[in-house]
Amino acid sequence: MRSTKFLAAAAIVAISTPAFAQDMMESDSTRIVSDPLYLPLQGEFYGATGYTWSSSSHDTFDSTGAHTDRTNVTSNTLDQTFLYGITDDLSLHFDWGYDISRDASRHLAAGGVEKRDSSGWTDPEFGLVYRLMDQRDSPLTLDLRADYSPDAFPAKSATVDNDGTVARGGQMANFGATIGHEGPMFTVAGTFDATWLGQRSVLNQVSGDQNREDSLWNYRLGLTSQTRLNDQFSINAGVGHTFTNNGLSFNNTTGLEHINTGGDFTDVNAALNYQFVPNTIVGSLSYQHNFYQNSRNIFPTAPVNDTFTTNKDEDLVGVTMRYSFH
Repeated sequence: MRSTKFLAAAAIVAISTPAFAQDMMESDSTRIVSDPLYLPLQGEFYGATGYTWSSSSHDTFDSTGAHTDRTNVTSNTLDQTFLYGITDDLSLHFDWGYDISRDASRHLAAGGVEKRDSSGWTDPEFGLVYRLMDQRDSPLTLDLRADYSPDAFPAKSATVDNDGTVARGGQMANFGATIGHEGPMFTVAGTFDATWLGQRSVLNQVSGDQNREDSLWNYRLGLTSQTRLNDQFSINAGVGHTFTNNGLSFNNTTGLEHINTGGDFTDVNAALNYQFVPNTIVGSLSYQHNFYQNSRNIFPTAPVNDTFTTNKDEDLVGVTMRYSFH
């Protein structure tokens, strides 16, 4: 968390400089590809093709406080995003991904390693973006967003002998807003998202049990920016915090239920962008680090099964090609 505080302080110092203040007093309504406030104009098509490598780790302890294992997870993901401008202020959104591999290695405190692999399609996501305020006739830009993801693919947990899937096993919806200001050199935007995670069902391939997780809402607040160094290079930087609610899980076969508590996390991210073709083809290299709070699995009727997770963090490195045309 010290890193997060340092970056927040650095951002405050940056936006207090005279150059930043002067830039933010001016307004620019140009739709810049890779900018946090970008939205395609009427008849414009936008696409983003990306690859992300991620690595995370965490420690698990049992109900007595004894350390049971340390788990490392690495994944390789391809993602495709499309936007199409129905009007200058209304766009259709589509996103779909494929996990080439998600490999989990569980290093047991008693000795030995258990490996579980997953792969497959993520559930697709459809949505709308509506520009309620535009800097062409307002000092600020305000976008309202709504997305929906169906339960398109079955969810199966990975075992030592059987690969798992990466789909949620349930529906999902997101409602959000982005408000910001674009100057000639700087863009700053604040974001809010409310995410509904519908009831999901995951198959345990060893026991054949179906584990059900009840629906819940999570919320995220974020701050993102872009600094345009010249006509070719720009830097995006942002920070966000996700507030997670307690989740209730139920084993349909055994009747055993447990509560998952905690798990809020803070993300810090940055990207370097290069305009191969001005405002038409843009390449980006990105990095993100997630700081996770401790979480617990609480079994009200069988406390001997309680576990808690600590020391969880995650690194994500990505490369994205963005393109826009009529």
